[in-house]
Amino acid sequence: MSGKIPRAFIDEVLARTSLVDVIDSHVSLTKRGKNHIACCPFHHEKTPSFNVIADKQFYYCFGCGASGNAISFEMDYLKKDFVTAIEDLASLVGLEVPREAGQSDKYASQNRTS
Repeated sequence: MSGKIPRAFIDEVLARTSLVDVIDSHVSLTKRGKNHIACCPFHHEKTPSFNVIADKQFYYCFGCGASGNAISFEMDYLKKDFVTAIEDLASLVGLEVPREAGQSDKYASQNRTS
């Protein structure tokens, strides 16, 4: 399906997604205080500097500076493109990705009727 994914939908997916669960399914996290830590999956290290802040839904590595949300983790760690990352996260939280009609969709429908 083609078309732009609405920004409101992207925000909803991020709000419903547990970043801790997404990252913990690929990197073993340890709870420390209200945050979670691990050795960074983006660079080689011996002591944990990778932090996942659950209440703010973002991660940050004090070693290499990697940071982001669930979408950027899917893209950077799992090497997914943006649309695939959104589709996979939406699937995890039980949502279907809506699409807005784009320019190509409008032209395609005009050409079919001509």
